[in-house]
Amino acid sequence: MQLEVSVNKNLAKAISPVTKPVHSRAYNLCVKADALRFAKLYQDAVQTYLQAIMLDRCETKAYFGLACAYKYLKEYRKAIKTLEKLTNIDDSNDNYFFELGVCHLLDGHPENAIQYLIKAILINRENLEAQIQLAIAHELVDETDLSLMIYNKLIETNPEFLKAYYNKAAMLMGMGQYMEASRTFFQLIKRNPDYYKAYLGIAMSFDKMAKYKDAVRYYKKFLEIKRFSEDAVFARERLNELRDEHFSKENRFKLV
Repeated sequence: MQLEVSVNKNLAKAISPVTKPVHSRAYNLCVKADALRFAKLYQDAVQTYLQAIMLDRCETKAYFGLACAYKYLKEYRKAIKTLEKLTNIDDSNDNYFFELGVCHLLDGHPENAIQYLIKAILINRENLEAQIQLAIAHELVDETDLSLMIYNKLIETNPEFLKAYYNKAAMLMGMGQYMEASRTFFQLIKRNPDYYKAYLGIAMSFDKMAKYKDAVRYYKKFLEIKRFSEDAVFARERLNELRDEHFSKENRFKLV
């Protein structure tokens, strides 16, 4: 009998009307502001987020959205101040520290970005974007050994994270290590043959090493895949230059 009563109570709960959660006015303003931000109406979004904050000084959603809106408006100092207030309210969210690091990078202060990106990674070691940005920050302060260490670790532990290969190869090119850069680009293509920027990177690496036949081959390969991209203009111009400078007699290389 007791079992039957218990079952009946459970059924009564199940068929009772579902009540919608009651949200605060500040929260509802955040929802409106988010919609404005996603529509790229950043100034309107800023005003709406500020209204939400005036109603609730602890509404984390408002501070985070406001900081993102400021970032898109390129008002990085305002974004940084907003994020600092946010991390004083909640210091357990890796995305808050990640955005702080990114804003410092965008503001031209990689030395300040490093501490926040490290904090984001300590909170969430699966935040691969934070690790990429940390490597970039170290590179910008001439700590390339640390950058390479981060990229190599990312490639080792997350071999499908293609951005790590590309960023590493691009940095190696900037360091003049063209052979090693080309090897990294080849690793990237092995993982994803459609990663078209890698073909351009290989072509430029061979070009810098004066391996012009190989450079021509990969410039052409790049154009086969992305003939209408922004970089296609450079690739065509460089192919013309190589043909005129090194292959004008044989004239065996036809442009795409």
